[in-house]
Amino acid sequence: MKSYGLLLIVLISLLSCEADRDNFSESFAVANQATPASNYNVEKPQAPANRKIIWNANLEFQVDDVDDATQNISQLCSKYGAFISHMDLTSSNYEVMNRITIRVDDKNFNKLINDIKGTSTFMRRFEIRSNDVTEEFVDVESRLKTKKEVRERYIDILRNRSGEIKDVIAAEDAIRKITEEIEAKEGRLRYLQDQVSQSTINLEIYQKVDFTEEPETFEKGFFTELKESLQVGWEIVIEIFLLLVKVWPLILIAIGLLMWRRKWLRRKKSK
Repeated sequence: MKSYGLLLIVLISLLSCEADRDNFSESFAVANQATPASNYNVEKPQAPANRKIIWNANLEFQVDDVDDATQNISQLCSKYGAFISHMDLTSSNYEVMNRITIRVDDKNFNKLINDIKGTSTFMRRFEIRSNDVTEEFVDVESRLKTKKEVRERYIDILRNRSGEIKDVIAAEDAIRKITEEIEAKEGRLRYLQDQVSQSTINLEIYQKVDFTEEPETFEKGFFTELKESLQVGWEIVIEIFLLLVKVWPLILIAIGLLMWRRKWLRRKKSK
């Protein structure tokens, strides 16, 4: 009797342990369920105020409908003062994809990305990259300042005209070259400033569709080919006619030579 009681206690203990393990497994699985990427608010790291940084983001995600998602993204761009600089819509047997490039003010970069992510059903790839161009920015500004100072010295030479004519000509040529270099440096600065102030977002949105065979290549019928052949033949006749019209003097000369040769042969035979 004691053995039966002990066995019953052991069975109850095992069942209790098994239930606890199931509850632990279930709670662990719930805690580790993958949260969709669109639910995360991702922000680019805060950069120091004195740094010149170019920010780029690359997103690839699935949507329910590419057309609707594209319209939503366009509306979001209008909301944050951004604009679409490039769009490329392609389709295959199994999906429709739209590649979109967006330029947005740096202060609205995070907001626009997080709102765009809300249109996704599955995030395949998300990347934020930075390019620190502070060193190049400072270098270009320093070179630009130096070249402007050199140009001013050459301008002073022209104003004073204290040198010979050849010196004046050399100064004018130097000013022209330095001015071209200054314009190139200023253009580079404007480009860097635009890249810093306007961040770039590259999107690849795609929609899964049922597999469909590509349509067969269109084959021309007999009568279509006959019609085209007649048109080509008529065009050749017109080209030949126009060519004869262009060379009519040569044709007259050739006819005259043939007539003269025939008369000459007749005279020769009569003799």
